[in-house]
Amino acid sequence: MRNLLAALLILAPGLALAHSELRSSSPADGARLTGPPAEFLLRFNEAVQVTSLRLLDAAGQPLPLRRAGDAAPRREERATPEAPLPPGALRLEWRAISADGHPIRGTIRFTLERAP
Repeated sequence: MRNLLAALLILAPGLALAHSELRSSSPADGARLTGPPAEFLLRFNEAVQVTSLRLLDAAGQPLPLRRAGDAAPRREERATPEAPLPPGALRLEWRAISADGHPIRGTIRFTLERAP
């Protein structure tokens, strides 16, 4: 019993740090795009419930997005722009509830370059 307790105490810090996290996105953070993305994709290490997904232009004004699927927890969240995107700096802000109930959030910043 004492050995089991010691093992749990050693493993506990690692378990406490195992939170949900964004693993990748499309477009990637910092990307410079020559054309508008057909889709936005967020990939997480485990199922999360995305509670907010906003696309903002350089002035912070929201741009319309259409989210795919329902609000059920999932490992991937997808959305498509509902209108043509303006060139310049854009950001995709997201918020989610992780599998362990903790709120998480992030921002994907990218640039849509002007057509030549």
